[in-house]
Amino acid sequence: MIPITNLRAGAIFENEDRLYKVLKYEHQKIGRGKATIKIKCKDLKTGNVREFGFNSGGKVNEVEVLKKEMEFVYADARRGKVILSDPKIKKRIEIDLDLIGSYVLSFLKEGQEVLVRTLADEDEIVGVEIPITVELKITETTASEKGDTVSAGHKPATLETAVVIQVPMFVKVGDVVKVNTETGEYIERV
Repeated sequence: MIPITNLRAGAIFENEDRLYKVLKYEHQKIGRGKATIKIKCKDLKTGNVREFGFNSGGKVNEVEVLKKEMEFVYADARRGKVILSDPKIKKRIEIDLDLIGSYVLSFLKEGQEVLVRTLADEDEIVGVEIPITVELKITETTASEKGDTVSAGHKPATLETAVVIQVPMFVKVGDVVKVNTETGEYIERV
């Protein structure tokens, strides 16, 4: 058992015979009463997002999770599958697209490292994490005008993975940019 106060974003726990991944943790203390903890989490089987409210002294079952680095090979959207490769043993595995999510998948390119979470007592994959930032090449954007500066505004740009983000006016085709994979925001030119 693990105290509710130890749960943070990314933690995996068991409640009501289901596995959940914490998306957001919020501690609320009102007046002299006991604190309550609100947890927004994702059911790892169905993908549904759910909120729980716990008293600060509550506990949930801890789930032991192993982490392993793998490489993204490709996604088969037609079948709803993602192909990953274990670089150490040169073995490919197939997982459901829902474990990664199509939005997050749009920031992955071939050979990109991902962190796969499996249950310790089984080989079942319960989650896939990608790096918070990735570096991707700009393949298409409008031309910059002379005098464009950092504070001159933003324009749409297509990355090598076909996702479109907003970038500063000085960024041009061929530039490599660092992007936040959680928000889809431009961070800097590399």
